[in-house]
Amino acid sequence: MAGICCFVVTAVFLQVTNSFHFYYIEQLQLFRYAVDYWAAQVAEVGGVAALLGELLTQYFAYPYVGPVVIAALLTGIFWLTAAILRRIQPKREPWLLALLPALSLLLMQFDFNYLLKGTVAFAGMELALLGWMGLRRPWIRGGAALIGVLSLYVTMGPVAGLFAISALLIDLFARRGKSFYLFDLLAVVAFALLAWLAVETTWVRNAAFAWTAQAYYHPILSPKLEIYFAWISLPFGILLTALWPAKTALSARRQCVEGVLQGALFAALCYVAIPRYAHRESYPLKQLDYANRQEDWDEVLCLSQGPIQNYLYLNYLNRALAEKGVLGDQAFAFNQHGPQGLMVGWDKTFSVSLLLSDVYFTLGEVALSQEMAFEANVSVIGAGSPRCLMRLVQTNLIFGAYPIAEKYLRLLEQMPVYRDWAKRHRAFLYNDAAVEADPLLGLKRRGLPKESDLAGIYGLEHDLLLRTEQQPEHTLPIEFVGVQRLLAKDLKGFQALLDTYYGTPALPTLPVSFQEAVIMLTEKQPERWSYYQVSPAVTARYGEYRNLVLQNRGNTQLPLLIQRYFGSTYWAYYLLTK
Repeated sequence: MAGICCFVVTAVFLQVTNSFHFYYIEQLQLFRYAVDYWAAQVAEVGGVAALLGELLTQYFAYPYVGPVVIAALLTGIFWLTAAILRRIQPKREPWLLALLPALSLLLMQFDFNYLLKGTVAFAGMELALLGWMGLRRPWIRGGAALIGVLSLYVTMGPVAGLFAISALLIDLFARRGKSFYLFDLLAVVAFALLAWLAVETTWVRNAAFAWTAQAYYHPILSPKLEIYFAWISLPFGILLTALWPAKTALSARRQCVEGVLQGALFAALCYVAIPRYAHRESYPLKQLDYANRQEDWDEVLCLSQGPIQNYLYLNYLNRALAEKGVLGDQAFAFNQHGPQGLMVGWDKTFSVSLLLSDVYFTLGEVALSQEMAFEANVSVIGAGSPRCLMRLVQTNLIFGAYPIAEKYLRLLEQMPVYRDWAKRHRAFLYNDAAVEADPLLGLKRRGLPKESDLAGIYGLEHDLLLRTEQQPEHTLPIEFVGVQRLLAKDLKGFQALLDTYYGTPALPTLPVSFQEAVIMLTEKQPERWSYYQVSPAVTARYGEYRNLVLQNRGNTQLPLLIQRYFGSTYWAYYLLTK
C-alpha cells in the first residue's frame, strides 16, 4: 500500500509541477533500435544502464510518460531500500530511511544535465544487493560479492562501489561475522582495481567517471553535491538500522506513533529540499521551448506576458512574432531589452545553439540554421538530438543535399517517436519538384542566395538585406533588420533603411512600430507623416502620449505613467529602456 501511495503521489506531483521538464530532456539524447548502436553503448562502462535510460527517455516525448516512468523507478527504489533494511532489522518499519534515497534521486531528476542512467543504475545496484543478502554460505556469499561488483561495474558503472561498501557495512554491523566481511573487503578492493584499470586502459576517460556518481552527469560539466545524496543516504540507512535494533516486535500503537513521526519528518524534508533543488528558475524556459517546438506561437505569446528579464525568453517571443508575421507591429507590445532579444549571443551550449538554429530557420538563413543545428547536435549529452537531426534533414533537403538528408532520415527511422516524421520526409528525397512545392521547404529554397557565398561572413544584417533584394515579397528580413535597429535605438540607421526600401516591394507600408519611430524622427515635420502613411490611430495615440508628457513635466511618477498607458509603444521603449 505504501508503494502504491508513493507511486501515485510522485507521478501526480511530477505531472502537475514538471511535465515540461520531461519534454525538454527527451531531446537531449536519443535511442536507436540498431544493433551497432546497442553494441557501442554496452561496450562502455555502465553501458546497460545508459541504454536502458535512453530507451525510457525517448518516450518522454509523449504526455504523462515521463512522470509515470520516474515515479515507477523511484517507487521501485523505495521498495528495494525498504526490503534491504527489513532484512537487517525485521522488527522495525524504517520508512523514513527507505524514502531518503528515492527523495535524493527525485531531486536529481529536476536537473536536465543528470542522466536517467544514474537512477536506473541505482535501482540495479539495490536489486543486486537484495539478492546477495539472501545468500548464507560464506564462500557463495563472498563469490557473489565479487561477481556482483564486476558485473555491476560493467553494466551499471561506478555504482558498483556503492554495492561493495553497502555489503561491507551490512556484514560488519548487522551480521558481525569475520568470515563474511573479509570477503566484502575483497569486493571493495576489486572495485578499486577495476576503476583504476578502467582509467589506465582509457576505457573511461577520467578518474571521476570511473569512481564516482559524476559518471551519471553531463560529461563536460561538474555536478553539484546533491548527486551524492542517494549514495550517502543508503549506507547511512544501513548503519542506523543495524545499530538501532529492536529486541522485540513493536506494539501496534508504537508502530503507529513511529510511522506518524517518520511521515512528518519526511514531509518536512520534502518541504525544505524540493523548493531548493527543483530548479524552478529554468522551468519557464522549458515551457517556452516546448511551445516553440510545437510551433504553438499563440502559446509562446501567452507565456511571454509581463516582465521578461531573460534574453532567451525574448528570442522565443520574437521568433513567435516573426512566424505570425507581426514582428514589426507587435514587438514593442512586450517587455523588450535590446537587440539581443532578437538573437542572443552564441555560447556553444546545446540550448542556445538549438534556439539560434530555430531563429535562423525562421529568418530563412538556412546555412546558419544548419550550422547551429550541427553545433547543438555535437554538444548534446547523448549520442545526438532527434530535434537537431530533424532540422539537419530540413536544411539539407532545402539545399538539395539529398544523400546527407537521407543519412539523417535513416537515423530518425530507427527511433519510434520520429519514424513517421522521417517517412513523410522521405518523399522529398531526390525530388526537387516536391521540395519546391512544399510551403515551408519551397519558401526557404527560393530564399537561398543566388551566388554561393560564406553565410554570415559580412554579418547577418548584410545577408538579410541581400535576401530582401532577391525576394522582396518576403518582408520578414527587412522587418527584422528594422526592429533590430529600433531595439538598438539606432534611429539614423533606421532612417537610412527607410530611405532605401520604403515604397519598394520590400517595404510598401510601415508596420506599427516603424510608424511610431517615424513620428519620433519627424516630430517637427508632421507633414511627412502622410508620406509614410502613418495611420490615424498611431497619430492620435502619439497626441495622447505627448499630452501626458507635457502635463507631467517634473512629476517623478512620469515613467510609471508612460509605462502604464503607453508601455506597448516604441516611444515608451526608447524613453524608458536603458
